[in-house]
Amino acid sequence: MLEVLKGFKYESLSEGKFSPSRIFSQIVILQLVYYVIAFILFYFTASLAGFQFSLQWIFSWELVTSGNTLGWTLFFLWLFDSLLCVVFMMWIVGRSKLAWDFAITIHLINFLVCWLYSGKIPASVLWWFLQLLSSTILVSLGTWSTRWQELRDTFFEGLIEPGATSGDGDPELGISTELTDLPPK
Repeated sequence: MLEVLKGFKYESLSEGKFSPSRIFSQIVILQLVYYVIAFILFYFTASLAGFQFSLQWIFSWELVTSGNTLGWTLFFLWLFDSLLCVVFMMWIVGRSKLAWDFAITIHLINFLVCWLYSGKIPASVLWWFLQLLSSTILVSLGTWSTRWQELRDTFFEGLIEPGATSGDGDPELGISTELTDLPPK
């Protein structure tokens, strides 16, 4: 067993090749993160507001209605969940070209889960609007954040001197905010 692990080198999920197993694991992890964040947000909100929490809040489309406070609360909590998932998408996926695919996949799987859980295709206009808005948030901010992460490494690498002692950085850790001169073109 140790000989097998001896040659093992850890690579983050956002690096490396586009193998189907890697993409599948990223989808599973991101979907789990999506539902775990929703569970935490919903449970915390239910505890504070005095609602009785149930898994229907997460897996049923029927509660997202404009007719009561709970429906609007769930609507805005799902939007906040999408905002938080942007950060995890940046860490887990890490590629701007894949952000759109993963954002839509999360919502497609959520649609299927809601359909299977309730036994009916979602018929709430507010629920469909929520999915559209949530997808838009995840696609646009996910693409922007992963692109920012990719470009940050490309364009700003080498501009900060690692051993400089002036500036606001920490010289003991080798961190400095002093910029160097750009190389001539």
